[in-house]
Amino acid sequence: MANRRGATRVDLGRGFNAIFPYIMKGRNNSIAYYPMTIDCEPLLAYIEAVKGTEKEISFFEAVLLALTKILRERPTLNRYIIGRRLWQRQDVELSFVARREYQLDSTETNVYIKIKPEDDTAIALAKIRGEIKTAKSGDEKDDDKLIELFMRMPRGVLRVALKALDLWDFYFDTPGFLNGVDPLRCSAYLANLGSVGMGAPYHHLFEWGTCSLFVCIGQVKPTVCVGDDGKPAVKRMVELRIALDERIADGYYDARALELFTTYLTDPTQLEKI
Repeated sequence: MANRRGATRVDLGRGFNAIFPYIMKGRNNSIAYYPMTIDCEPLLAYIEAVKGTEKEISFFEAVLLALTKILRERPTLNRYIIGRRLWQRQDVELSFVARREYQLDSTETNVYIKIKPEDDTAIALAKIRGEIKTAKSGDEKDDDKLIELFMRMPRGVLRVALKALDLWDFYFDTPGFLNGVDPLRCSAYLANLGSVGMGAPYHHLFEWGTCSLFVCIGQVKPTVCVGDDGKPAVKRMVELRIALDERIADGYYDARALELFTTYLTDPTQLEKI
């Protein structure tokens, strides 16, 4: 099979990396963690400066745009392994959890956003805001309905059904009814734990689906660091914890791509054109 829905097969070649999918069979056997600490002062100043204008943006939206930009400019990060084969996505697909209300008994739902190659910053932001609004409205979404359907099955039937879907995915393609619905079939999954006052943990990758990249965002907080003059200074900083499937790209490629991520978050004017 040459292609999958929304993805093209990439030749693994005959080098050492070609055997990775056979000796590292799962994403969590192949996981690499990257800690990042980013100076938020430029981004927070930019957010304040554009408030109330057509360029208005939130902190989380800026992270989503920066991630979209690096996945476009460093497309090797937008790949995944399935069926022991390597695939290149055509679109940037982002998923994250939205809490409907900030209360202990509030429900959560997944938000899934597909950003196509022709989408500019305005269109990407409109999609992000539209999907978040839908998620927080309380209306039952397609993924919620699918999970509810699965959970009505007896345990034995559910295990067989999921195993059958997994095998179909391995040998053929993503089953059509999961395409665009399953939030774990994405370029990157994000957890914005800073929004609930938490730091950023190291997170595993999901074996189900196609997600090769997980981004945890911690709380923005004053941190003692070395200032531009070489003396101690206090700046608002944020910690990010990145989990990557190392089978899709080597460490050098990862490091250079994440440097770009830092660049876009510390110079947010570059996000006006993604």
